[in-house]
Amino acid sequence: MILHFLLACLLLAGCAALHSPDQGSSHVMQFEAKEPVRIALVLGGGGSKGLAHLGAIQELEKAGIRPDLIVGCSAGAIIGAFYADSPDLSHAEKLFLDLKKSDLLDTSFFGSRFGVVQGKKLRSFMDKNLSAQTFTDLKIPLIVVATDLFNGETVELSQGELSSAVHASSALPGLFKPVVLHGKHLIDGGITSPLPVEVARRYGAQIVIAIDVSEELPSAKPKHMFGVAKRGIEISYRKLLAHSLEKADVAIKMSFQDIGMFSEHLNYEMFKEGQKQARNRLPEIHKKIAELKSVK
Repeated sequence: MILHFLLACLLLAGCAALHSPDQGSSHVMQFEAKEPVRIALVLGGGGSKGLAHLGAIQELEKAGIRPDLIVGCSAGAIIGAFYADSPDLSHAEKLFLDLKKSDLLDTSFFGSRFGVVQGKKLRSFMDKNLSAQTFTDLKIPLIVVATDLFNGETVELSQGELSSAVHASSALPGLFKPVVLHGKHLIDGGITSPLPVEVARRYGAQIVIAIDVSEELPSAKPKHMFGVAKRGIEISYRKLLAHSLEKADVAIKMSFQDIGMFSEHLNYEMFKEGQKQARNRLPEIHKKIAELKSVK
């Protein structure tokens, strides 16, 4: 992920800049909770490692633990949208376990000044396989986060067309072109909030379950200046994650290392890892829920 970003910075240096959008049209409707948020599920980014989200959610569902709000970033936004669309994830399991990166990435170097992936395949995949076309159609409330390319702020998306919002949340810089939405140029939410626990807290979530599908720092040591720069960004990313995890009530964390952003040959293993880690945390989650009930 980070290497794509560094290469993009080098390739795009000196090119014409993106035009700033009309700030008069940049208005994003804020999420309004219709019911109290008792349990919030926060899903972080991680490319194909997002399959671990799917396994973890299935274990939570089997245990009767269903959120009142889902907050997702990047891969977590994709899986979160499918879960919010249909809490019965049997269809999603079959769909994602056979998924290849070519199913989601329409890569082209023609007109690729700001990104080699247009995002049309991702939006088409969402539109084809989801019943819901807008956030309003979802069965569980969902917020996905993106990053404003110009002011660097985290942007919460919870209204309007679903596939465009998920596309924006997943628009990894240096790979995807920025997504123009609500008068803003948006990129991957993981740049500012890789595990958006603070968003769930903002809406009064009483129990926040955060699922981190990222990997530990790579075992390979830097061999050149770009490797050092890449390592520095990876360290910063890990620190952002650690800060968010501290704010969660329960953290479900995977034991991933040296897997990479797209590792479709490991789809099943990543899915099973999500199931395993969620099962390990069930006693802690049930305890939190029991404590919440006891104070009412």
